[in-house]
Amino acid sequence: MKAMIILIDSLAVIILILGWWCAFSSYPRLPDKIPVHFGITGQADGWGGRWMIFLLPVIGAVIFMFNFWLFNYGAEMGGRPIPPAARPAMHVLLLELSVIFTYITWRMSENAFGRARGLGVWFLPVTLLAIFATCGWIILVARGN
Repeated sequence: MKAMIILIDSLAVIILILGWWCAFSSYPRLPDKIPVHFGITGQADGWGGRWMIFLLPVIGAVIFMFNFWLFNYGAEMGGRPIPPAARPAMHVLLLELSVIFTYITWRMSENAFGRARGLGVWFLPVTLLAIFATCGWIILVARGN
C-alpha cells in the first residue's frame, strides 16, 4: 500500500509541475487580460491580469503540501491517526485536485490565446463526479475503522 501511495503522490507532483510549466511558458505571450473565472457552463465570465495565471499553481501547491503534511504527520500529532484503509483514497483526492488545478491553468492560457472556449461543458459534471466518488470512498473505508 505504501508503494501505491508513493506512486499516487509522485503523479500528483508531476502534474503540479506541469501546471507550473504551463504558467511559466505561456506567461510572456499572454495578453494583459486573461480569463480567471468560469461559470457553471464552463464559459469564461471573469477576467484578470495575466499574472493571475500563477494563482492556481500556487493554490494547488499549497493545498498539496499542507495535505501531504497533514496526512503523513499532522494527524498522528493530533492524536487522531488516519485509518490505514482511508490513506490511498485521500492521496487519490490530492491527485484529482492536482489534475483539476493544472487543467484549469492550461485552459486559462488556451482561452487567452483564443485556442479554446471555456473549460468545456463536461468539466463540471466530471469533476464533481470524481471528487464526490473519492469522498464517498474515503467515508466508506473510514467508517469501517
